[in-house]
Amino acid sequence: MQREPSFKPINSRPTKGRNWLPIIVGGGLALIVVCAAAFALFAFFWQPDVPKNDTTTTPGGVVVSFSTATPTPEGGAPPTADPLPPASENTPTATVEQAVVEQATDTPVVVEERPTSPPEEETPDAPEPTATPIPPPPPAGSAQAPFGYGIQVDPSSEPEEIINHLNSLGIKWVKFQLSWEETEPQQGIRNWGEWDRLILTYHNAGFNILLSIVKAPDWARPANTDLSQEGPPADPGTYALFVGELAKRYRGGVQAIEVWNEQNLAREGGGAPMPPADYVALLSVAYKAIKTADPSIIVVSGAPTPAGDVPGAAIDDITYLNAMYAAGLKNVSDAIGVHPSGYNCPATADWQSVTDPAAGFRGPFDNRHHSWCFRGTMEGYHNAMAANGDSNKLLWPTEFGWAVSSTPQTNYEYAADNTRAEQAQWIVEAFQQAKAWGWVGPMFLWNLNYGVTRPGSEQAAFSILTPEGPTPAYQALGGIAK
Repeated sequence: MQREPSFKPINSRPTKGRNWLPIIVGGGLALIVVCAAAFALFAFFWQPDVPKNDTTTTPGGVVVSFSTATPTPEGGAPPTADPLPPASENTPTATVEQAVVEQATDTPVVVEERPTSPPEEETPDAPEPTATPIPPPPPAGSAQAPFGYGIQVDPSSEPEEIINHLNSLGIKWVKFQLSWEETEPQQGIRNWGEWDRLILTYHNAGFNILLSIVKAPDWARPANTDLSQEGPPADPGTYALFVGELAKRYRGGVQAIEVWNEQNLAREGGGAPMPPADYVALLSVAYKAIKTADPSIIVVSGAPTPAGDVPGAAIDDITYLNAMYAAGLKNVSDAIGVHPSGYNCPATADWQSVTDPAAGFRGPFDNRHHSWCFRGTMEGYHNAMAANGDSNKLLWPTEFGWAVSSTPQTNYEYAADNTRAEQAQWIVEAFQQAKAWGWVGPMFLWNLNYGVTRPGSEQAAFSILTPEGPTPAYQALGGIAK
């Protein structure tokens, strides 16, 4: 068989010509280098999608924070417990508002099916956690403050000006009366703003604060009651809720709270004096609420007004105090409030023998009664405390003073008998006498500046500041060594 002339054996010896192997190898290496460079460039510029952080905010509110006060030898603040963390929209921390942001989502929740795991051996059920019990309030009288100089101030005044006066007088305790009806005009809606500013300002300036909390709002009063008269709530729990929130909000900023005011008078009891047992029921729930919020706050029982028995209008204040003790006062108060008004009787005078033939107002001299004289009221209350086994507590004069006016308001005619010089002398003697007794806590002169903020009123007659300037009583009080 003939072979095709063009045929060559596969394994024939190569003929002499061009070598392609280096070219192929070099080209392959170049291609690898180019690919590697391209991959590196892509990796440099490419970034994976990163999930965004969750920006949902947590609910917050206006909060006021106070530093712990350090006790001082005389008239200082009582020890303050460590502040609790914020717990509600009304709880204090800093003067910054936080917006509450609710973030909704339309993304459906996908539940991924997982393979069933083999059954595990049964283990005994763990015991269910039990709620932490709320500790009972501390024993009555466990919070105390020593004797100190205090004064009541109109809360509508500019704090900066008042603070200058208080510093000039050397006074470290300041009292404000807080109206519940103005602060919570609608149930659950509380207007804290001005009180936040006021209390924080005085606290930062180094003052101890007593709040007297009075005046139930209309929504809290009993049905068919005379709303033209101030009076207590139908349910004491509504008052307790309010004062408890207040104590929590101003924890560390308020040192004492006086529960109600002059409840033995018809004008404070809703048209008739509040029955002593009813008042103690109000005090009891308020005490528990305040102490739960801040155990260091001193709870002062509401001071009766100095009075004799006037059917339908007033109950003798010492009689009323003893009735409060019979209803349980001893167990629900840290201090006993008293209002030893001086009328036209000197601070050190004995009500049983004091005389003044020149006085136009004859009550203290012709109708002998302890309530006409500062000393008589103070000693009468102290004796009642001792008789009821409560003499370990201090008596707090949360309001006392002498009025001066040439044109006094009706029922304040005794103010015409007093001079500015007598007012100054008797105020100094009252402070000095109370300090020497040793059973008196902080005492609050009534008042600093209603003569400026409410000129012509009955409150103005007691003021030691007038539109014309400081009175002799202002100068004398400033001169007492404190």
